[in-house]
Amino acid sequence: MQNAKKLHLQLQPLVRNRYFELFMMGIIIFSALLIGIHTFKIDPIYLEILITLDTFISIVFIIEILLRIASYEKPLNFFKDGWNIFDFVVVALSLIPIDGNNSAVARLLRIFRILRIITILPELKIIINALFKSAKSISFVMILMFIIFYIYAIVGIVFFEGAKSGIWDNVGTALLALFGIMTSDGWTEIMHESMEIHSLSWIYYLSFIFLTTFTFLNMIIGIILDTLNAEHKIEDGKIVSQEYKLLEKLEIQNQILMQKIEQLEKKIKQDES
Repeated sequence: MQNAKKLHLQLQPLVRNRYFELFMMGIIIFSALLIGIHTFKIDPIYLEILITLDTFISIVFIIEILLRIASYEKPLNFFKDGWNIFDFVVVALSLIPIDGNNSAVARLLRIFRILRIITILPELKIIINALFKSAKSISFVMILMFIIFYIYAIVGIVFFEGAKSGIWDNVGTALLALFGIMTSDGWTEIMHESMEIHSLSWIYYLSFIFLTTFTFLNMIIGIILDTLNAEHKIEDGKIVSQEYKLLEKLEIQNQILMQKIEQLEKKIKQDES
């Protein structure tokens, strides 16, 4: 029991070491490059080398996961963190042999290894957490956007039905056309075609672009940025809290030390007298 406690205390500085994290980042990037090389037609001799390197990378990932699990006082606590579970699942799935009948599936699963960089770089974690937390607010904006899309699609069908391109023949093609207009993909050609039917149709297109491209998309960006700032504040608060706790511990240790010094001085005086 005592040895296990000593082991996890020894492993904690290792797995949290910046150089260890950079090493693992390099292995992850190298793994992704190997998958890219596999897409080319290469000599069977070099293919064997790539398979050997892939096996080596898999072994490194297994050792890293085991070290991280062992660094916890209670190994099962490793699985209480969602990012740790993500790492474990990615590594486990990538253990499928890359040669044989499952080679395509194995290569597909191995490319997900590069996502493990997210767990190494704190900034990427913050961005992903912000995206998940802003999903609810974004979904309401998306619902409102769909309503606007649907209204404009019906209006477009009513006013521009019979256009040569046929994009206003039904609600499906109209919605696809509006999505292209929102992304500024060839919307001027569509507008000029509609102006042959109604000369004031430019009002329809400009109002739609202002509502969607300039308003709703900026609202989505604003929501994400607000959530991202909130996440940064939470992370900064955690750092300050950790520093404050460390200062408290140091202060307590300092008080204990001062008490011991006072006791020692008293003892010395008593011995002299």
